Amino acid sequence: MKSIFIIFFSFCSLFFNNGLKAAEKINIKFEEMEIPLTIKQLSKLEKYKDDSTELIDWLKNNGLTKVFELSKFLEFPVFKEKGLNRELLRSWIGRKILTELSKTITVPNDNNGVEIYNTIENLLDEKEEISTLEIIKALPSEEITLDIDNLILIISSWKNEIAMQQDLINKLNNLEITNQEVFKNTGKKLNPNLIKISKKVYAPHRVKAFEIELWKSNKTNDDTELIIFMPGLGGEINNFKWIGNELAKRGWPVVFIDHRGSNLKAFTEVLEGGKSIPGSADFFLYRIKDLEAVIKAHGNGEFGLPNDSYILMGHSLGALIALLYESNKLTDQLQENCDSALKDFAVTNLSKLLQCQLVEIPFPGKNKTNKASAIIGFNSFGSLLWPKEKSSGIEIPTLLIGGTYDLITPLMNEQFRVFSALNNPSNRFLIIEGASHFSPIRINNSYEENNNVFKISESFIGSDPILVQALSAKFIVKFLENIKDKELPIVIKNQRNLGLDFHLLDLETIKEVLKN
Repeated sequence: MKSIFIIFFSFCSLFFNNGLKAAEKINIKFEEMEIPLTIKQLSKLEKYKDDSTELIDWLKNNGLTKVFELSKFLEFPVFKEKGLNRELLRSWIGRKILTELSKTITVPNDNNGVEIYNTIENLLDEKEEISTLEIIKALPSEEITLDIDNLILIISSWKNEIAMQQDLINKLNNLEITNQEVFKNTGKKLNPNLIKISKKVYAPHRVKAFEIELWKSNKTNDDTELIIFMPGLGGEINNFKWIGNELAKRGWPVVFIDHRGSNLKAFTEVLEGGKSIPGSADFFLYRIKDLEAVIKAHGNGEFGLPNDSYILMGHSLGALIALLYESNKLTDQLQENCDSALKDFAVTNLSKLLQCQLVEIPFPGKNKTNKASAIIGFNSFGSLLWPKEKSSGIEIPTLLIGGTYDLITPLMNEQFRVFSALNNPSNRFLIIEGASHFSPIRINNSYEENNNVFKISESFIGSDPILVQALSAKFIVKFLENIKDKELPIVIKNQRNLGLDFHLLDLETIKEVLKN
C-alpha cells in the first residue's frame, strides 16, 4: 500500500500557489461521509492512531486505519525542480492530468486544476523539492477536499491491471504445447559486408533537414523490400542498430529515421536547457510527414534500391506511426473514449495520454496508392483510436511483439486490442514472458549516460534485453521470409528458446486465452 500511495501522490506533485490565503482545513471524503481536519491535524494523523476517541475508534472498527498513514505519504518529497517533472507539468499531458486530479483534490472554483498548477510553480521557484503536504498548505483556499473514494478507484484500477497481467501468464502457461522446429531454415545468406550511409532529407514541414541512416549489404537482393524503422518517443537510432545489423546482413535494406523534435536530443534539451516538452505536432504530424518524405525519396530512387516497395517497423510511438500511416481514419468516438480513459490518470496505461493528444490535431490525409507490404511493431498501442475488431482498415500482414512485463502499454488492455483491430490471416503476436516496454532498446556502455534520458530503473527492464532482442530478431526474419514466400506463419504455444518462454499466437488463439 505504501508504494501505491507514493505513486498516487507523485502524480499529485505533477498537478499541485502561494496564494493570498493558504489552506486551513481539509475534508477527507469517503464512504459518503466527510471528516474535517485542520492542516495541522492532517500533518500529525499518524500520531493519532494509538489514541482512543469516538472518531478514532470508529475508524479502527470500520477498517479505515489507513487514513492514519496519509500524513506519512504527504510528507514524501515528490516534486523536484531538476528533471522532466516541471516541463511535463506545463505540457498537454500535464494539463489533462491536472483536470482529472482536480476531481480528487478539490479546490473550490478550480475545476481545471489551475490553482494546483500555480501552487507547484510558485513553490518550485522557492525550493528544489516539495512534498504534497507543502502543496496542500500553500493552496490559496481556506478549505479543500480529498476524495478518498475516487483515490480508491484509481488504486483499484492499478491493482486490477497487475492481477490481470499475472492471470494472463497463468493462462499462457496452460496453453497446449506445440512441438515444432521454428528456425530450421533461418540463418542462411548472411553477408557481413554492410554499407551504412547517413543522409539528410529535406521536406516542406521541416525548417532544417532531418537525418536518416541507410543500412544495406553490398549485394542487396532485387526482391527484398526496404524496411523503414522509427524509434519511439525519446528514442534514437543507436538503440536499434541491433535489428538493422541483423536484417541488413540477410539482404534487407533498412532506413532508420531520426525524428527531430521527439527524439533523445529533444528530451535532453528539455532536461538540460529548459526547453518546452514536445507536443502533438512533434509526436504525430511531423513524424508522419517524415515517413512520407522517406517513402517519397525511396520511390524516386534516391536510395539506389531495385524496387520501391517497403515494410514499416517501429517501437512504441514509432509502431503507432506505422499503424496510423496505413490505417483508415480514427474512431469518431475518440473524444468520448478519452474522457473515460483518463479518469485513472492513465496510471495503468501511459500510452492513453499520447493517444488522446490526437483529439487536438487534424488527422492527416494520406496517399493510399502505395501501401506497405507489412508492419512490424514492438510494444505498440492505439486501442482508443481503433476500439473495435478490424476497425483500423489495415489488411497487410502484421507482426506485433510485446512482453508480459510491459507496464507502459500492457498486453491485455492495450496491445491485444490493437492486434484485434487488424485484419489479415498472417498476423501474429509474439509474446515474450518477462519482457518489458524497454526490452527492445539497446543501450551500449559508451552511450549509456546520454541514452538513458529517462533514468529507467533496472526493475522496469524485465528479462535480459539482449536475449529478448535476439529472440525478436529470429522471429522477425522468419516472419519476413513467410511473407516473401506467401506462407502462413505457424502458431506456437509454450516454447522456450535462448532461455526465454514465448508464444507466437494468432487472433483466434488470443481470443481463446482472454475468454478462459
